[in-house]
Amino acid sequence: MAIQKNLSTRGDIEVIGGKEVSRYGIIGIKGFVNREALDLTSQKIHRLLQPKVISQRLVAHIQNPKPHIKIISTVDKTGDILNVDTVENTIIENKNFSPIFISSLFNSTLINWYAYRFIFCCAIRTMDFDNYYVGKIPVPVATFEQQAPIIELFNQILATKRTNRDATVFDLEDDIDQMVYLLYGLTPEEIKIVEAAEKG
Repeated sequence: MAIQKNLSTRGDIEVIGGKEVSRYGIIGIKGFVNREALDLTSQKIHRLLQPKVISQRLVAHIQNPKPHIKIISTVDKTGDILNVDTVENTIIENKNFSPIFISSLFNSTLINWYAYRFIFCCAIRTMDFDNYYVGKIPVPVATFEQQAPIIELFNQILATKRTNRDATVFDLEDDIDQMVYLLYGLTPEEIKIVEAAEKG
């Protein structure tokens, strides 16, 4: 939401910006907004105040060791996070999918590889992770049973990061990657192509 002009150092409601969104968590707040500055009955705010995926709107382009992107996404489990327009909100309308599962996909090596090559066409300019581009990400058909182990790993990462924000979680992220590869039906040879491009 374009509410930057209403932000202050004190207020009723915490607001985040893109810099406060990290993979698997929120780091601080951008500011506060007072309730009277918002129309809390508005349809837009009502829609945003629900569990959702939240991502940095600007996608990081990284040159080393090889050119690639890094989508940065987490989840608002409780539905009480408001943000400025440097954050992309993804509302999951299909109740067969968990926001945690979708956020895990966005953070996965495979989706970052796919998005860089086939959605952003290896661009080096600023890339927006907005509705137009988010909508081009193919989501695998996955049952709740198939989503459950990915959700469990995501929650383990959240718990670890909550205790120590700088903790390394590469092993857990790699476990999620392996499950994502299986959901999309990649062969071992295809996995090698993706990882060679993304992990150097």
